[in-house]
Amino acid sequence: MLEPDFFKLTLEKELRMKVIEKEVQECNDIEVLKTNLVTCAESLMRFQHLASKLVEQQLQNDMNNFFSTIDIEIAER
Repeated sequence: MLEPDFFKLTLEKELRMKVIEKEVQECNDIEVLKTNLVTCAESLMRFQHLASKLVEQQLQNDMNNFFSTIDIEIAER
């Protein structure tokens, strides 16, 4: 289902990660780091939620298509 290439960042994204890592390493302002960490965590959670909803929707569509091909009716939620 998931191919190994899915886990590899593109060169552009690897470069962006290096830039971010350098900025974090050079930052001495704890408040800025805290703010950015909270923002990052929120973005990650929103992305995970969105990804799970997309997968759920795709699975429902696939199951509906499968059941319709074998003439099984599905109760709507």
